[in-house]
Amino acid sequence: AGKILPKLGSNHTIIKLHKNQGYGGNQKVCYRYAIEHGYDCAVLLHGDGQYAPELVTKFPSFLEDKCVDVVLGSRMKDKVCALRGNMPWYKFCGNIFLTLLQNMLSKQKISEYHTGYRAYRTDFLKRIPFELNSDDFHFDTDILLQAFHMDAKIFEFAIPTFYGDEICRVPLFKYAHNVISTTLSYRMQKLGLMVSLKFPHSANKVYRDKTDDSNSTHAHAIKDLNSICGRAGKKVLDIGCGTGFLEKKIKHLNLQYKGLDKKIPKIPTKSFQQFDLENEKWEIDISEYDCVLLLDVIEHLSDPERFLIEMRNQMKQFKTTKILISTANIGFVLVRMNLLFGQFNYADRGILDITHKRLFTKSSFKKLLVETGYEVKKIHGIGIPFKTLGKGWFFGALSKLSGLMARFYPSLFAFQFYAQIKPKMTTYQLIGYSSELNNGSDRPNLHAVNS
Repeated sequence: AGKILPKLGSNHTIIKLHKNQGYGGNQKVCYRYAIEHGYDCAVLLHGDGQYAPELVTKFPSFLEDKCVDVVLGSRMKDKVCALRGNMPWYKFCGNIFLTLLQNMLSKQKISEYHTGYRAYRTDFLKRIPFELNSDDFHFDTDILLQAFHMDAKIFEFAIPTFYGDEICRVPLFKYAHNVISTTLSYRMQKLGLMVSLKFPHSANKVYRDKTDDSNSTHAHAIKDLNSICGRAGKKVLDIGCGTGFLEKKIKHLNLQYKGLDKKIPKIPTKSFQQFDLENEKWEIDISEYDCVLLLDVIEHLSDPERFLIEMRNQMKQFKTTKILISTANIGFVLVRMNLLFGQFNYADRGILDITHKRLFTKSSFKKLLVETGYEVKKIHGIGIPFKTLGKGWFFGALSKLSGLMARFYPSLFAFQFYAQIKPKMTTYQLIGYSSELNNGSDRPNLHAVNS
């Protein structure tokens, strides 16, 4: 390149690295250079002579004309052309197999993941953490998966290829293993079962409506709300209402529903109050409500003990509100098995949700409730919400089996714990009620309350 480029013109820059950064590492340097120096796009062209360099100008024009973020020059859109270009059979078949597998895992329809001729808008490169990608040959897969994750627009067009007598430097089996592993990790994150900094801000993309899944806290809460709030007009406070799926499901009950959360729900609610449970002082009187929902909330608090005590101490009416509360089971069998093999992998949802700050077993969950002044009316285990992962009889059967096992041995097989609790009367409530019984006497008759 140092000899050829000067002959073609002066409008070029050669970046010489003092240490080989690897295939992916070299791309990182070039993309960072393109971003910092105000280029509109960056084109990758392998220097092994397999690709026609005269097509390089087509990539920027496609980025502009098609209004896309990524352009891929695909050898496999015309597979006959690839064979005419002397692509070895083992590479031809391997390319097809890996691409098929990657499309299945990523839910995409790309004709080729492994082309060495591609272009990216620098605006797209700014939005992804490409510097966290591999320095090895599967960097190209990492960056495509990031494009999928960011819902980037991708365009492919067919290109010719030519294979001469050059020596392949890619360790094929290692490359195939790395490509499959990173694509599988991406799929696991899309399901909410793993988390990687390569694919940021994905938590909002994995939470779905779970109200129709029998193995979900929302389904159990809806069932209990039907019995607790049997008639219209009853008041319900949903602490940590999230996206608002629950209110949508219970509209037929005609309840006086109020949602409470740090973020405004995507689904509009009739009554909502923005509130930061972690940092704002609790001043709401829950005794004004017939039922309070505290579903999958306490694990997100750094001090759930303080919150539960403050919530109870704010009660002013001589009334005990029913509370429906749930949390994840850190003693779940799969978590225990992973720990046995030294694994503790955070995810975007589930038991090891990366936003969880406190984790509980059945006994520690019950101890938390009792010690903060609540009476546990019932507590039981809930199975894995398999129906959020897929539809059909298979996931339905898995859901039923998991539910039965969670009821049989909740400490080990429950994915979550769900409880119906009641706050005990506080001394403030007892004294206040006693004063009312004695018509405002300075000496309250506490015996009147206990009789």
